Amino acid sequence: MKSQNQIIYLLLGPKGSGKSFIGTLMDRHLGIRFIRVEDWAKQVKKDRTIDNDSYLREVFAAIEKGIREELHQNDQIVFESTGLTDYFDQMFNNLNQDFHLITIKIIADEKLCLERVKSRDQSIHISVSDDQVNHINQLVKEKDIKSDFSLFNEDKSENELVEELRNIINQK
Repeated sequence: MKSQNQIIYLLLGPKGSGKSFIGTLMDRHLGIRFIRVEDWAKQVKKDRTIDNDSYLREVFAAIEKGIREELHQNDQIVFESTGLTDYFDQMFNNLNQDFHLITIKIIADEKLCLERVKSRDQSIHISVSDDQVNHINQLVKEKDIKSDFSLFNEDKSENELVEELRNIINQK
């Protein structure tokens, strides 16, 4: 039975679009716990590449398990993903069956995304080459996951982004 009291906000978009930043804003300003799923991905990665099938299967199983555990402690959470792979789709469908899942597409210019990836703190992100970023972001563009809301993350102040997020949350 689907829990309408527990809400998952899923931020979708290309690498470098600012999903983690937006999640942090939701946590800090709106009191919605941001789950940095990349931490779980880094734990299961070991020496495998980011496109290794067993890695992808394990990481999305770990994310789903972790999200479910977090919902025992928080009624609302937010996490992020590029939304690629069949394992993502399976996790998405499982979570959507049991919880109120709201998707927010984060949109930013391709060149800006690449620059953000190059300049971000590599200690909290899985390292990827420029070619990998461009390839992943092209796949994200082609998959074009439908979302409940969209947020353009270019040339906006933190306050403007928080206000847009507040409006989205109020429409749920």
